[in-house]
Amino acid sequence: MSPPIAKKRKNEYDPEEEARLERIVFGDTNDVIKNLVKTKDENVSAVQESDDDLKSMSDFNDDDDNSKSDNDIMDNDTASNDESEEKLKPAWIDEDDKYSVHQALSLQGRKLLHKIPEKPYNELLQNKFNQIVGTPKWAQLDKTDQDDESDSDSEILKHSNHIVPIKTKKLAKGVIDIKALTEINKQTQNEGNMITSLQFHETSTVAFIAGLKGILSVFQIDGRENNKLQSIQFERFRINHAKFLKDGTEIIAGSRNHQYSQVYDLMSGKIYKCNLPYGVTNMKKFEISPDGKIIAVAGRQGEIHLLTTTTKEMITTLKMNSKCTAMTFTPDSKSLVTHGESEEIYVWDLNSRLCVHKAVDDGCISSTGITISSSGQFLATGSKQGVVNIYETSSVLQSRYPKPLKIVLNLVTPITSLKFNPTSEILAMASEYKPNAFKMVHLPSFTVFSNFPTSRTIMHNALSIDFSPGSAYLGISNNKGNAYLYRLKHYGNY
Repeated sequence: MSPPIAKKRKNEYDPEEEARLERIVFGDTNDVIKNLVKTKDENVSAVQESDDDLKSMSDFNDDDDNSKSDNDIMDNDTASNDESEEKLKPAWIDEDDKYSVHQALSLQGRKLLHKIPEKPYNELLQNKFNQIVGTPKWAQLDKTDQDDESDSDSEILKHSNHIVPIKTKKLAKGVIDIKALTEINKQTQNEGNMITSLQFHETSTVAFIAGLKGILSVFQIDGRENNKLQSIQFERFRINHAKFLKDGTEIIAGSRNHQYSQVYDLMSGKIYKCNLPYGVTNMKKFEISPDGKIIAVAGRQGEIHLLTTTTKEMITTLKMNSKCTAMTFTPDSKSLVTHGESEEIYVWDLNSRLCVHKAVDDGCISSTGITISSSGQFLATGSKQGVVNIYETSSVLQSRYPKPLKIVLNLVTPITSLKFNPTSEILAMASEYKPNAFKMVHLPSFTVFSNFPTSRTIMHNALSIDFSPGSAYLGISNNKGNAYLYRLKHYGNY
């Protein structure tokens, strides 16, 4: 058997030894209190006259200040390390930062009218920028947002969509809350009497109007001033129709009298003349696909010419049995629906470029208008007799004899304008052949709003209709040189 392991002998407790070690490590409490009121020289003498045990630790003192205790040394070393970590080096050094205000202005040959305290030139520029421009919203930190971050995250995670849906009330039927605002072209009034085109920009609070005088004007829409941004005169070019192109960076204008179109670039301010392909005689009536890739131009003998929006080159030509008087694209830009001087509605597949279906417009002898809602649910047609038929779009695309959901008989002259609002809750219709011949239908109740227009509303003959992207504004141009602007209070700002 191995011998038992000898147990280690414990040292006896020595209170004096413990007190001595505490003074070495933590210092004497009396010395700490005395150091609060002593000067630097007094501290030096105090350290020299201190206990021999403190002298044994003097090797650890800092060379610059021998009067500091061991505890002070440890604290100062830690603080210096923290400061070195916090003071990061700049990514670059701007040479202008070293100049003061007086030095910078003297180099520029300028003088200050009033004396100001000496300070860096870059600080002066920064303060001036903040006064003029201010801090952008994206750069403003909001502590409440950080506090509520967990709550917002949990709210987002409740939904499968990337953005939390905002619940909005549905538009009520019967009476619409509408207010007349300042006319769009109040600052110009030089576009001529016949303002044939009016359109709102899809992403900016901008709208343009154009007319037979050949003047196209662009405005900033706010409902109060509607300041003019640009005004362009096309020489000897009567504008029958105009539309935004390329996500709103260009405006294309067509005329019944010319075999070319005019394209205005809003970014560069330049005008381009684009000759039409062979066989296309004019651009009096045309439509742009929702994806912005195709221009459909109505011909004289039932042709529908398809052009590219980029080069204006011919893609193909479709042919109806009667003259094409109206056309519209489906929201997915895969199909084109056309109508003409007959009862038949043509459905064209844009991939195969073939007519895939024909439907009979109920009670129609000759059509003058057709449009599809942005939701793709409703399709409306207008006739020379002033009748408007509202269909389920799927029934027109599939059935030979679709049944209208509603037949609107409020107008008695040919329908020349049909327009759904972006939320597919309103169908606006108008006839340019009679003053104040304008109505709005509520969807899906299919009832006409009774309070607009009234007998006191001065609208004259409506030529063009458009809603802003958020349905907050309604624009109507007429044959008296006016472009009226109305506010639909049910909807948001734009």
